[in-house]
Amino acid sequence: MAQIRDYRKLAHDIICEVGGKENIVNATRCATRLRLVLKEEPEQAKEKVAAMAGVITVVENSGQFQVVIGTHVGEVYDAVAEELHLDTENLQVEQPKQSVMNKVIATMSAVFAPFVYILAAAGLLQGALILVNMAVPSFAGTGTYAVLSFMSWTPFTFLPIFIAITASKHFKCNTFIAVLCCCALVNPDWAGMAARIADGEVIRFLGIKLSETTYTSTVLPPLLLVWVLSYLERFLEKKLPEAAKALLTPLICFLIMVPATILVIGPVSSITANGIANGYNFLANTAPALAGAIIGGLWEVVVIFGVHWGITPVVLANFDMQGFDTFQAFQTIAVVAQVAAAFGVFIRSKNREMKSVSLSAGITGIFGITEPTIYGVTLRLKNRLSVDVSEEPSEQL
Repeated sequence: MAQIRDYRKLAHDIICEVGGKENIVNATRCATRLRLVLKEEPEQAKEKVAAMAGVITVVENSGQFQVVIGTHVGEVYDAVAEELHLDTENLQVEQPKQSVMNKVIATMSAVFAPFVYILAAAGLLQGALILVNMAVPSFAGTGTYAVLSFMSWTPFTFLPIFIAITASKHFKCNTFIAVLCCCALVNPDWAGMAARIADGEVIRFLGIKLSETTYTSTVLPPLLLVWVLSYLERFLEKKLPEAAKALLTPLICFLIMVPATILVIGPVSSITANGIANGYNFLANTAPALAGAIIGGLWEVVVIFGVHWGITPVVLANFDMQGFDTFQAFQTIAVVAQVAAAFGVFIRSKNREMKSVSLSAGITGIFGITEPTIYGVTLRLKNRLSVDVSEEPSEQL
């Protein structure tokens, strides 16, 4: 992959090759990919974009045209967003038809990709605090530890608000209404009421008994709230008189969605999320080698197809229920195998371009971003990818 610094030109060229502005429904990005939703894919667009300087490869999955760029994807996305005027021109465009599974995967990607590394940064801070506390046990009793500890938990505590922002953009509804509703879910007053309910007190809303469900660190309740909100908001926009929309739309949405979430959406979605996490944890506890072999062996294949963000709710549910997660431990072994492969190629390769690509990809992989290694090294040297995948399960055993 040739290096490029004119990201504006690259963005313009990509837009032209995929059919122009009119053919792009939406554009998002993750740590390494520019993700485009197209009305239809022009002939040979994949090959032409993949051949551009600055592009590693192109993957088509989950109804998305995914341009793998690497660490400079942010600059390219900014140029694409500027040219497309995403905030004003793509709000009401009809989405192309997708299967239910593809819609779920695309939603998870769009919702979590923008802020997942915020959670990772907080996780690194938590890990550092654990290490320091192990070395200096008295540190846990200091004010410094207390401040850094609550800082590290902040993005997890207010996770529903992060989800409200990204989900509202994905579902095309008012971001401020979505944030307002999700702020109510993490309001300390509700947490206090939930604690009283857990202690045996019966509290009713309009005669209906409330459950003790809390919403800090949750994924599905705010996600489903915003999804339902998008339909309610569009309905109100059509039915309310023009003069009253600005005031009545947020008021009605707020009055309906928060109670609906507390009474129905929250309890049901929490049970669902916990059930999925419990199913995985049962496998991990009863047959950890099998769980490790499956996850470690297939993780990079999942990354290749760009559907790895769909796993995030399981990981977050584990942290919410038990304060730790084993899935990421198995996943990390797959990442380590890719990093080792990249550095191995760097040491053994006689090709200057491959040495440059493998070194930069290996360094990026240390921080958990393996797409440059996969597309720039191991997929190009297919035998290395097969060895990585076969070795990862054995490392669990």
